[in-house]
Amino acid sequence: MLVKKAAGREWQPTGHAGIERSLFRTNESGGRSSVVRLARGARFPRHAHHGTEEVVVLEGVVRIGGAELAAGDYLYTEPGEEHDVVALADALIFVSSQRATPVVE
Repeated sequence: MLVKKAAGREWQPTGHAGIERSLFRTNESGGRSSVVRLARGARFPRHAHHGTEEVVVLEGVVRIGGAELAAGDYLYTEPGEEHDVVALADALIFVSSQRATPVVE
């Protein structure tokens, strides 16, 4: 069993302005589960999915591949799909990807 307490959460820069990640775990096929914090106006570039991805918006509002999502909303991405992520307000999202997701732009 793996437990990560919110009180001990460590944030790491992602290399993209206004975006930080707190990693929960990396799986054997290169995917990972994490919480991502985005400042309003921050953008994660378009990236390709080689496996599935699930996103739950915990706080704020984001636009992912043209879909506007607010707190409590869920997004599922199939392998082969591509999208970017834009924070329309300060946001916190949970992201779980099956495989690595390389940037394509």
